[in-house]
Amino acid sequence: MREHRVFPEQRRRTRRNDEPRPHRMNLRLGDDEKAAIEAAATLARKTPTSYATDVVLAVAMGSLTPIPTTYREELRELVDARTALTRIGSNLNQIARAVNSGGDVTQEQLDAVLARVGEAVRRVDEATIVNMRRRRPGTPSY
Repeated sequence: MREHRVFPEQRRRTRRNDEPRPHRMNLRLGDDEKAAIEAAATLARKTPTSYATDVVLAVAMGSLTPIPTTYREELRELVDARTALTRIGSNLNQIARAVNSGGDVTQEQLDAVLARVGEAVRRVDEATIVNMRRRRPGTPSY
């Protein structure tokens, strides 16, 4: 028996007479794959078929590039490191403002900023090394 699903506030692709879609493609999916598409479609407020079509076309046309899980982890690490470096820059500006206005900066404050700089640089270095290893000749690129 076929299960009927309701997709709240789903948006339908508007049909235009000048762009009919006469071609049909069938996919075979495992249970996990089907569940993943259905969950993503629900979040996007689309039917699973509409969602899958939009994503496949975006990838095929080059407007969306899928990122393997390992790349996502690396990207997340780089984003986190960038955020840390931005915060460090704010701390350095506050220290410079204090020093320029005749205030004192303690050694403890300087050590804390330097420790954060060292940690952020280490994280960027690690992510860079992972990226460089992936790009070596003979290694697969995804």
